[in-house]
Amino acid sequence: MSRHTQISATLSEATKARLDRFTRSRGLKKNFVVEQALLHYMEARGELPDEALVPARLVVADDAFDRIAEDIAHPPAPTPALRELMRGRDD
Repeated sequence: MSRHTQISATLSEATKARLDRFTRSRGLKKNFVVEQALLHYMEARGELPDEALVPARLVVADDAFDRIAEDIAHPPAPTPALRELMRGRDD
């Protein structure tokens, strides 16, 4: 017989609702999904270098956000170097 222990975690309401919909639609137990997710996450973190992981959130200052939004709304023209890169040339 395997031994079990209980953990506690605080989730956003949106994540909790998403977990509820996911488990309900697939007929799974939340305990199973959470344990499998943790095991997969820890396995991946053990095999990948830190620089391979992109943070899920990026926090920027207000002025930086405004510049990013402006660049998205009005992107600059591509440079010759970018054009060459996108063509796949190694010149």
